[in-house]
Amino acid sequence: MAITPEERAMIVSQDAWGRIIALLAAADGDIAGAEDALAAALEKAVRTWPVDGVPDNPQGWLYRVARNARRDVWKSAAARTSVAFSPDLHDRPSRAEAADGGDVDAVPDRRLELLAACAHPQIDPPTRPLLMLSAVLGMTGAQIAAAMALPAATVSARLTRAKKRIAASGIGFELPDRSSMPARLEAILEAIYGAFAIEWVHAAAEPRAGTTGEALFLSRLVAELCPDDAESHGLAALLHLSASRFPARRDAAGAFVPLAEQDPDRWDASLVARGEHHLRNVHLCRSVGRFGLEAAIQIVHMSGIRRGRTDWPVLLRLHNDLEAMAPTLGGAVARSAVIAEISGPDAGLRALDHAGDTARIAGYQPAWTLRADLLRRSGRNAEAREAVARAISLTTDPAERDHLTGIAHRLGDD
Repeated sequence: MAITPEERAMIVSQDAWGRIIALLAAADGDIAGAEDALAAALEKAVRTWPVDGVPDNPQGWLYRVARNARRDVWKSAAARTSVAFSPDLHDRPSRAEAADGGDVDAVPDRRLELLAACAHPQIDPPTRPLLMLSAVLGMTGAQIAAAMALPAATVSARLTRAKKRIAASGIGFELPDRSSMPARLEAILEAIYGAFAIEWVHAAAEPRAGTTGEALFLSRLVAELCPDDAESHGLAALLHLSASRFPARRDAAGAFVPLAEQDPDRWDASLVARGEHHLRNVHLCRSVGRFGLEAAIQIVHMSGIRRGRTDWPVLLRLHNDLEAMAPTLGGAVARSAVIAEISGPDAGLRALDHAGDTARIAGYQPAWTLRADLLRRSGRNAEAREAVARAISLTTDPAERDHLTGIAHRLGDD
């Protein structure tokens, strides 16, 4: 009997899924086997809980049943032909329970180890966010494919290869040592950011169910598990502040609304509060990295929109720091826009000309959108029309394309 995603969601939370999978897979590195065991436990819960009642500790019940299912596999004849059952290896969850006070229903939190395994150097970077969404959050391959606008077969193949690689290569479910943990944590944060960034590109007024919420959850989880790491809080701040603006990206008619014209009353106040909380923790950590700087840039913009007056010099200092620490084409284009606000559109255009190599800028839609605006402000409408036409050709979102088409029409009337 197979349970539906809705039934599973009613039984096991995001939090519980990752805890149980991490603990089960820690014994032998077999994420797929751990997922199968938990699925079997969930099916048993659907059959028995309506009759026997929900146990006092549902999470512990699921873990115990799933662990027993894994033990049956380890002791099976098929398993013995490949690897002998080892109490020392396969009873590791029991030792974790003992460390947790001897509670057989305890589910110690080993999700950071699971995240570290998903971000192992032997796992291809594009696969890491898919693996985290699957293993840590329990999203199916079909759900991930739909959320990330990827072919289902591609997602399934990548996940299968990654899980087999982890199981076969002996990638350990343990925290990396002090020398390698910073690099592994950076890979974890980049994978979470990548999942969110894909959704940001494809989402309209409201993010699609799936990736955005899961990326936010993962960012909070890592910040909780690494409370003294500034960049973990920086990523959580950046994602929550960005997601808070989704409701204001379209007006009541579905038209695109640029950030500077958004109604701050339509921002999600709870997400703004979470973002500000994590940004305060960045300062408490007494260090700042790329994500912390990007979050700070976000909050300065948002504060300026609320007050009706943006502190452009502060924004330029933040962009200069970001450029020195982690230069990107997107950051350079955004910095050019800030320079234009301080020193005029011609200065912004000069900065934009040096934002990156010609080939990359030629295919980067935000650069052409900004160029069109700066040329318009300089009174160079013919050149502005050419730039906005290029921006329209690179735009995939229908609402944003309509917005740019309206600008082009107005330029043609001038």
